Amino acid sequence: MDFIITLLILIVILGIIIFGHEFGHFIVAKKCGVYVDEFALGMGPVLWKYKPKNSETTYTLRAFPVGGFVSMAEESSPELKLKKSQILENKNTFQKLAVLLMGIVMNFVLAIVLFFISGLFFGKPVSSTEIGAIVDKSPAYTEGLEVGDKILEINGVKTYNWDDIILEISAKKLQAIYEFKVLKADGKTQVYNIVPKVEKTKDGEKRSFGVGSSPVKYEKGFVKAVEYGFEGFASNINTIFKIIGSLFTGKVSIDNLSGPIGIFSIIDNLKSQGLQALIYITAYLSINVGVINLIPIPVFDGGRVLLVIIETFTRKRTNIKVENILNYSGFGLMILLMIYVAFNDIIRLIG
Repeated sequence: MDFIITLLILIVILGIIIFGHEFGHFIVAKKCGVYVDEFALGMGPVLWKYKPKNSETTYTLRAFPVGGFVSMAEESSPELKLKKSQILENKNTFQKLAVLLMGIVMNFVLAIVLFFISGLFFGKPVSSTEIGAIVDKSPAYTEGLEVGDKILEINGVKTYNWDDIILEISAKKLQAIYEFKVLKADGKTQVYNIVPKVEKTKDGEKRSFGVGSSPVKYEKGFVKAVEYGFEGFASNINTIFKIIGSLFTGKVSIDNLSGPIGIFSIIDNLKSQGLQALIYITAYLSINVGVINLIPIPVFDGGRVLLVIIETFTRKRTNIKVENILNYSGFGLMILLMIYVAFNDIIRLIG
């Protein structure tokens, strides 16, 4: 029963994120007069479909809740007898970019709205880099770190919140020594060189420093909720870009990525923490989907955007065969990455 509850929560979360993304494409395509044949949530076999009277669009719900699509007319289709103005390819550059980018924009807007809702009901969380707890005989305790110290930098990287600290000490590849620059209670700064305690676990190497965060405080009110909507978005998108940058530089291993199986495990752990935690993970995943779709490679919206920009400057339509090869190549690479990530998720679960 617990498995079913977690699965249903996962499906609802993915459904909200996918709907937001695809609705962005859909509504702008409609506003621009592009013919939309189908609006689909999910992939694979059709479970349910509905076509309103006098509507060109069929709305479908498909079997696998791992994606969705908006089927638009991109080329002339003899059987549909479309006007040139109904085809996406015949729209101006601004309209094409608007259609392609609005899915990403909607993911970001959804995240801001979710953070706002969370702030409205639970308050705006206010955290810092202040150490709230030190474990006895831990590496941090041994080196002299104290409760109340504020961590300013780790290995030369500035830290603005506890997420930044977690990224430096847990997500990035293991370092022999970690340099902590802290602000002491007397206003002086001090540097500590800490060697973490490392243990082998089913997830790999677990590092232990012995520091804990200070309790999170919550500020209530409509204005604070609005602030949290934008600050929560800004903080999380900054963290995501840091992680992506660290992936490209090799500081974060690809093994740290999670797919649907890993997300299932995360939600299974979070659901006991209540609605606030579930709203947060939904917003965080929505930002992830938006950022990933910005990547300028085929199969993502960013890849399509890049092609439109190239076509605008060259004033030439990209060869269909070349575009298909790029799309299939990008899709193939994504499938391989998903398989690799899923394999790591399974190893973590059963290891």
